[in-house]
Amino acid sequence: MSLAFLEWPVRKQLATETNTLNRLRIKVLAYILHLRILSMAILLVFYLSGDYSQQTIRVGALFIISILFYVALSMGLHWKMAIHTAISIFMGILWSNLLLLDNSINLVTLQYAVILIVCAFYGLGNKWGVAYSLLVLSAFIIFSLAGYPIGSNIPLGPAGSNKIAVGLLLINDLIFLILIHYYFFSSFNETIRTLDARTVELTTNLRLQEELQQKQKEELVHQMHLLASISHDIKSPLRFLMITTGRLATSHPDLPTVRAISQSSYRLYNFMKNLLEYTEFRYKNNGITFSYMDLNELVAQKFEIFSAQAVNQSNTLVNEVSPGVIVKSNLQLVGIILHNLIDNANKVTSHGNIIVKVEDHRNELHLIVCDDGQGMSPEIRNWINSQAKVPGPDDNPQSFGMGLLIVKEISTLIRVKLLAVPFEPRGTAIHIIFSKNNPGS
Repeated sequence: MSLAFLEWPVRKQLATETNTLNRLRIKVLAYILHLRILSMAILLVFYLSGDYSQQTIRVGALFIISILFYVALSMGLHWKMAIHTAISIFMGILWSNLLLLDNSINLVTLQYAVILIVCAFYGLGNKWGVAYSLLVLSAFIIFSLAGYPIGSNIPLGPAGSNKIAVGLLLINDLIFLILIHYYFFSSFNETIRTLDARTVELTTNLRLQEELQQKQKEELVHQMHLLASISHDIKSPLRFLMITTGRLATSHPDLPTVRAISQSSYRLYNFMKNLLEYTEFRYKNNGITFSYMDLNELVAQKFEIFSAQAVNQSNTLVNEVSPGVIVKSNLQLVGIILHNLIDNANKVTSHGNIIVKVEDHRNELHLIVCDDGQGMSPEIRNWINSQAKVPGPDDNPQSFGMGLLIVKEISTLIRVKLLAVPFEPRGTAIHIIFSKNNPGS
């Protein structure tokens, strides 16, 4: 059976309310209002048909209040305000029955006390339920302290009430209690069933996650073994090839082919070494540790690695970083960034200078790798200066190189910024920017 017609006066409240429990409260409020109007109408007809002038006035007033309440709800009265208003009306009836009109405890007054407390708790929650319950309790305490008689024989209703009328009110209140408990417990049971279904779903997902995590651990172990194998089986032969071809190039400087092989093997070895160090770091480290480092010493170490290659390119390595320039970051990762930038600068420069220097700004320290080579394309500079870790879909990835991709990734990990600008009169300057206000820790 559809009860949609009973929800007509609260259609505006239901249209704006999304909370399931609050929607239930609004619907129950509408059902109870229709029930109250019906019972008041029946009582009014009953009292008008007999000589019950006092009760006719009471019931007539309540009937008119119920109609006004219906109109107010239809016009959009907020459901919380409506429940507060209904409880206030019940509270007025309770206090007036006890202390003004009847000066006695009767069955009707007790019913109002029970209904009032149930409405407060179910309709407004624990806080208001306790508050209104204390007001109800206060009324009975004041009644008792005022010396009004409290006997074992509790009358059915106020003076002038009829057994039929009291019975009708009792049926009305029982229906109200049945309605409110039925709908609220249906909602609670539905919530519990939903939670149970979600619990089963979450348990299944958790089991799948654990299985996936175990597979990932196994894959990680496999990859770490693979990494160790690559380090041993590839890096060592490459290092031997680099050293051998380097000696051949030194012994036979007039052979361009040998010199080209030496340069290629050198670059391949250092690229592989850098890539393996970075990959090993990502696999073996759960967190990044930061410590203080001397930039002059770090630059000197990198220049020593590239000294032979710089000679082959007829380049001069210039360390303009003063001793004692200290920053706090990760030594290994900063070293990888510096290594790649010096290597790239050396590749694109011939018969020129590779300069590493420092600029001390108010809130930042710039470690700058400069070259006077052919210069960097605007697309690559724009990418380096952006927040993107990888080039855009319209860019040619081969023009960016794996080294710069590693540099961009590491800069995010150690919270440093990169800035690529032209180096006058020609070439490129790439800034590694360390923040003084929020250093790595």
